[in-house]
Amino acid sequence: MFVPDNLVRTAKHYFFETLSDQFSKSECKTMWTSILTTYFGWTPSQILLNANERFSESDLLRIRSVVKRLQINEPFQYILGETYFADMLLKTDTRALIPRPESEELVALAMAQGLSYSNIIDFCTGSACIALALKKAYPTAVVSAIDLSEAAIELAQENAHLNQLELQLDVQDLFEWASTTSYDLMISNPPYIPQKEAALMQENVLAHEPHMALFVPDQTPLLFYEQLAQIALSNLQKKGLMVLEVHENLAQQTLSLFAPEYFSRREIHRDLQGKERMILAQKA
Repeated sequence: MFVPDNLVRTAKHYFFETLSDQFSKSECKTMWTSILTTYFGWTPSQILLNANERFSESDLLRIRSVVKRLQINEPFQYILGETYFADMLLKTDTRALIPRPESEELVALAMAQGLSYSNIIDFCTGSACIALALKKAYPTAVVSAIDLSEAAIELAQENAHLNQLELQLDVQDLFEWASTTSYDLMISNPPYIPQKEAALMQENVLAHEPHMALFVPDQTPLLFYEQLAQIALSNLQKKGLMVLEVHENLAQQTLSLFAPEYFSRREIHRDLQGKERMILAQKA
């Protein structure tokens, strides 16, 4: 058996040693803690005190399954089936992109404007992480979210139910979207990675996360933002905000789509890594 004595400390050594070529010690520690918390319901104190407890054979097989899936570059969040975003627990699987810290920063940017939003829409919502974080922050607001993927909207509905938050969810193509509603906040993390950059990306992303949520044609990398700029002209309220996650090398070009005669504030914001990752445009 790969853990001959069934001891927790031996299983931990197996986990760290087997994955040492792929992950740092800190990454292994984070994943190991998440496994014990999620699969076995252990508290932090139990994790510290249970080193000499013994796993059952079925528990060990479950741990080995995680290791084998990590070895073939499956994202840990998909293996675990959940992740935290803005202090909310969300279901996570291949129906949508894994919620990322950059999107939490996007939510924080919208919230930092000191405005009280009443009508919000999230385009290309995926797991609905952004929409749910905003609904949690602005409980009286009507928060809508759309995505082209029916599977993603199903996941979004499950996450809304899990967090007992109400969203107006719909399967819609951004390029065919039309509404008579006006919004005081529009937000989106649309596809923005040119196809040619796929070769530079990590294998765990390429092999497992939905490509329709990642990539755009090399010839038209800004096509989603061009559409969002048109939508803002027709459906964003006066003084309303459009807040977008963007490609770090295309922030200036993306901002230029929001003409100064229609948008009184036009800003590029850096993420915590110092990359130009977000833009904000306020309707004049």
